[in-house]
Amino acid sequence: MDNAVPRSAPLDVREFLHVLLRRRWLLILPWAVALVGGTATALLLPPVYFSSVTLQFQRPQALSGSLGGISGGAQSLDQQAALMRGQVQSSLFLRNIIISSGVKNDPATRASGLRDARRYPGLSQDDALEAFLIDDLREAITIKTSRGDFLQITVEDPRPDRAKRFAEGVASQFVVSSKAAQLEAVRATQEFSIEQQQIYKHKLDESESRLDAARRGSLSRAMTGSGLTAGSLPHARALLDQCEAEIEDGRQRVESLRAQWTGKARENDPAALASPEVTRLSAQIISLERELASAMLTDVGGDGGTSVRMLLVRKTAELESDLGANAARSLPSLPVEVRDALVRTLIAQVNLRAAEARGAYLRGEIAGFEHQVVSSPNQDLELQHLSQEVENNRALYNSFLQQSASAQIAEAFENAKVSGRFIVIEPANRPLAPGKPNRVMLILLSFVMGGIIGVGTVLVVEQHDQSMKNAEEVENLLGLPVLGAVPRVEELDRSRRRSRSAGGTGATAPGVPGPREQGLLHRLQVESPLGLEFRRIFLKLGKTRGRALPRTLLVTSATRGEGKTTTSASLGITLARELKEKVLLVDFDLRSPALHRALGLPSSSWGLAQMLHQRNFDERFIRATVLPNLDFLAAGRSERPAAELVDMSSSEWFLQEALNRYQMVVIDAPPNLAVPDPLILGRVVEGVLYVIKAGSTVRKAAEYGVKVQREARDNVLGVLLNDLGEVLPQYYGYRYNAYGYTSEVAGGDS
Repeated sequence: MDNAVPRSAPLDVREFLHVLLRRRWLLILPWAVALVGGTATALLLPPVYFSSVTLQFQRPQALSGSLGGISGGAQSLDQQAALMRGQVQSSLFLRNIIISSGVKNDPATRASGLRDARRYPGLSQDDALEAFLIDDLREAITIKTSRGDFLQITVEDPRPDRAKRFAEGVASQFVVSSKAAQLEAVRATQEFSIEQQQIYKHKLDESESRLDAARRGSLSRAMTGSGLTAGSLPHARALLDQCEAEIEDGRQRVESLRAQWTGKARENDPAALASPEVTRLSAQIISLERELASAMLTDVGGDGGTSVRMLLVRKTAELESDLGANAARSLPSLPVEVRDALVRTLIAQVNLRAAEARGAYLRGEIAGFEHQVVSSPNQDLELQHLSQEVENNRALYNSFLQQSASAQIAEAFENAKVSGRFIVIEPANRPLAPGKPNRVMLILLSFVMGGIIGVGTVLVVEQHDQSMKNAEEVENLLGLPVLGAVPRVEELDRSRRRSRSAGGTGATAPGVPGPREQGLLHRLQVESPLGLEFRRIFLKLGKTRGRALPRTLLVTSATRGEGKTTTSASLGITLARELKEKVLLVDFDLRSPALHRALGLPSSSWGLAQMLHQRNFDERFIRATVLPNLDFLAAGRSERPAAELVDMSSSEWFLQEALNRYQMVVIDAPPNLAVPDPLILGRVVEGVLYVIKAGSTVRKAAEYGVKVQREARDNVLGVLLNDLGEVLPQYYGYRYNAYGYTSEVAGGDS
């Protein structure tokens, strides 16, 4: 069985509207809550009035010359507005507005303000009132810009008169502060000019000092640089390679000589040969090796350094003589050949250190020459950079020195050329109507948002709905044909409404008519959506699996409330009308019988339970109906539990007795996931019809219910998809076509 559920096709408008109708409470509830909340908010929010003042900002003129370029020019309108927004956050600025407007002395303002000023403990009444007004005014001022260098200042307040006074106070404070800013700018610019002269004088001195130091350093490096040239560099590298080979040979010679006396002398015996004279000669030999390297570098032809070599030979002979004397004196017990090996080892070590010193000198000279070659362009660039920096600092210093003349600065600020000023274009107005809340907009917005939330909730619930909604989905999931798609029509709607109204009076099965209401026997019309659909079901049953119409049919479902009882009643009525033969409709739900209510018949204490208990098919318990060919057997009541009455033997006995008297038997059984009765009955009947309520039955429940029913016996003929109009209202367009229906009821002739 393929359990994969295909993706449903997108709903059309009519389907979407029906989904909203079916889940109308999910739509109505958030909609109503949002509308009530929005209406309450609109009515309960206090009114707020807005008073505005329009100012024109006169831009400052830029200073002439270099000083104007350095000062950055005049402020833009947006920069001025940002500066003003910063001012209205200042407590000092707001305090001046409150004092100038005189609202602190207003009795109404004082009374309301003192009530809210309790959140400022530890302050006096006047200070607390002032703190409250400052915080309130800080949030009430809005500054906006517009074309033509215009600024609009808006102040909001619960009282229109106070909003106007605050707006006037804000405008006057900006005008006063702009004039004060002009005077302050004159003093600040004078101080700035003097300060900048000192700063750039200091920068000029520093840059000139760095330039002189760089030039002296460059000259010093040129005088003390490496003696190598580009032509002698290959010779120096060849000498370095030769020296490194000598160092490697010297290390091997030291190790070879050490092996000659190892084990014959102690490890500290070589230290006994040391003396001040030996140390001095060793240092002289190492120094002579460095001189030899320098001489070899200066004489590329190889003739230089002869005197140094002769001196090295003489010093080495003196060192060997001193070491031999020290060995004879300090180590007389050692054999002569061991002492000679110790002397040769120490001489080899001195020669190794001398060769290493010569190699270090050669590497240093080569590295110095290479560094000089690489760093020379950088040194030139650095000198150029320092020279340019000196010129720039000197130019700026001279510019400030020239532009800071007192006559020019006095002339520049005489006409207020540094700071702009404000002109009041439109004075503060007294608002006639509150600016907010916009009650109509709030109510409209809550209406729209409530609808969006409600529709979104319905769509989310519908998306996560695990129930089956159409025939294609049922057939793909269960692998069974859908024999009928029962629409939601008037007959079933009446049953549902009456079931809900009888919920507190002992109704036992949802969606089943009550005892006093006429049932389907009196209300099922021949020409009706329900009647026509069951005629289709009758025709399909005769062709199911290529065999004749089964004589015994069992109707069951997975859970309660899926309409199996109403379906059993409608099926029995249709079969009796179509076959023109005797049909027995049996209520086999001994625990919760409801078929008599679906038929509109009174309940009975005698019926199937007594027959099963006594094993006696008493025809007195069978009740005739208004249909000539339809009889009904109620469930009845018994003291024995239903589980003891319903078993294989009793079920086979009952069906055999019923088939001896009737052409066809239709059994209304309980849900097969609740009790095992349908599984037992399914083994003895010829066919089983499984009822699924569209939009209600969960996929897992239906799938498992069909599985256990087929495990009992594989005789499930198909599925009756009930209440399909609840999900897909256009499945049968009864309300949209031009067909009419007769008023003939089920009891009439067909």
